[in-house]
This record gives sequence, structure tokens and C-alpha cells, in this order.
Amino acid sequence: MTPDEEDLLDHVFDYLCEEQPESVAEIADDEIRRRASLGIRRAQGHGIEQPEAITAYVSLMFLVAPDFDTHPKIGKVLAETGVPAAQRMKQIFTRTSEADWEEAAEKTGGWASLT
Repeated sequence: MTPDEEDLLDHVFDYLCEEQPESVAEIADDEIRRRASLGIRRAQGHGIEQPEAITAYVSLMFLVAPDFDTHPKIGKVLAETGVPAAQRMKQIFTRTSEADWEEAAEKTGGWASLT
């Protein structure tokens, strides 16, 4: 891991622990870091590179479902690579419904389903 990657992971870890303590309260620090690292790579796989957008993406993995991006409607928004990544991250809320997010949470394969 490069120093920049380590800094990003530290940032995401700190954000989760400070801003969303309820989503990580029962998880050991090394496991939070492992999951955050998976999330960073997953976000980057969608072309998301800005630290703020990556942090938001990983937060959704912890809050909603680790594989929320596999939901058809959410995934469709994230796949529109002609739209800047930060804008796509905002659009996943305006172009999807609460029912879509509930379905993503209900149909999750969990953290074990991610590689």
C-alpha cells in the first residue's frame, strides 16, 4: 500500500469511527480497516477517486449494505461513467427511491460475499 493509499484508509477509518460509531461499534479495528480497504477498491472500480466521494461510498457500505452497488437502479447510476464521480454519488439519492435502498439492504450478500 502506498503512503497515499494508507492516508486515504486512515481518513476513511477515522471518519467511520468518529462520524458513524454505531455502524462500527461491534467490529474490531483491524476488521473495520479491512472492510474499508475493500470499499475503497470497490469505489475506485466505479471510477470514484476523490477522497470525499470514496468516504461517502464506503460509509454507504457500512450503513446500507456492503454490496449496495449491485442493486440494479443504484448500480445503473454508478455505471454512468460519462457523469463525474462526485455527481454520480449525489445522483444515487435523487435517482433512486427509499424502496431501492431498502431492497439493497434486504438482499445483501453481506461482507463475506465481497472479494
